[in-house]
Amino acid sequence: MNLAPIILFVYNRPDHTLKTLEALAVNKLANQSDLFIYADGPKDNITKDQLEEIKQTREVIKSKNWCKTVTIIESEKNKGLAASIISGVTDIVHKYDKVIVLEDDIITGKYFLEFMNTALDKYENNKNVWHITGWRDPVKKTSEGYSYFYPTMDCWGWATWADRWKHFKKDALYYKNKFSDEMIFHFNIEGSEPGNWGQIEDNLTGKMNTWAIFWYATLFLNKGLCLGPSKSLVKNIGLDGSGEHCGPNNKYDFNDSIDFSIERFPKEIKTSKVEYRKNILFYRKINKITMTRRIKMFIKRKRGLKNIYQQLKKILKQDTI
Repeated sequence: MNLAPIILFVYNRPDHTLKTLEALAVNKLANQSDLFIYADGPKDNITKDQLEEIKQTREVIKSKNWCKTVTIIESEKNKGLAASIISGVTDIVHKYDKVIVLEDDIITGKYFLEFMNTALDKYENNKNVWHITGWRDPVKKTSEGYSYFYPTMDCWGWATWADRWKHFKKDALYYKNKFSDEMIFHFNIEGSEPGNWGQIEDNLTGKMNTWAIFWYATLFLNKGLCLGPSKSLVKNIGLDGSGEHCGPNNKYDFNDSIDFSIERFPKEIKTSKVEYRKNILFYRKINKITMTRRIKMFIKRKRGLKNIYQQLKKILKQDTI
């Protein structure tokens, strides 16, 4: 097996970075893999404490040979997470044709690299598969050991190929002009995660500057599928308020082990309706998408029903008073 290089993006979280690297180092295949670490530089007007955190983070990444080889790319100035990931992934994936990507707060299970590399080899020539992820939302009634396809994307430990990544486009206005109301509904995981399109809007206005939502939009427009594990092979330890774009959040917490191997892969290259519905129900629950909200979304996105929508809106408003 020709192993994919791993990219890790770090900035100013030495404790998170250390845990991420320690978990990666004990992965099966880690001692056979090449690791590239991109360390972002300080922002303007940075404090002494913040500068010290960046220094400590760089000391951590240099403290051990975490994989077969470790190449460190240090930036003198701050690029920001989005620019760092876009440029780093583009550079490495075009040199090696495939890549595995981590951020500094992703704890990987022992068989994460095995799953990533197996899937990269298995689906390299199937152009319907665009993305592989190690993350699975903590949905109910799911056993471990198998994988499934779905039409959305998760970026907490992921992989792709150069011929897919070349289509990546970070342009909020472009997608704003491309997406109909019906497309937005499906982009929002059948209306269960309105924050997806909200990120496109926030990038358009300058409120946010992110990258992952644009990779998802690229997949969506190209009808690309994502392969994911039945249960998560990774944990995100960055939802503690320390990250750039994520505040404290325990909605994705779970206690299950992430140290298991994926042995079963889908026989057909198509969305698993059963598994995708579990995702939809999970987001409906955490986002409190009630039946009333679902009815509103259904009518609003149907062209030619604006008058009916306005009338039903009044009725529903009265019903909720």
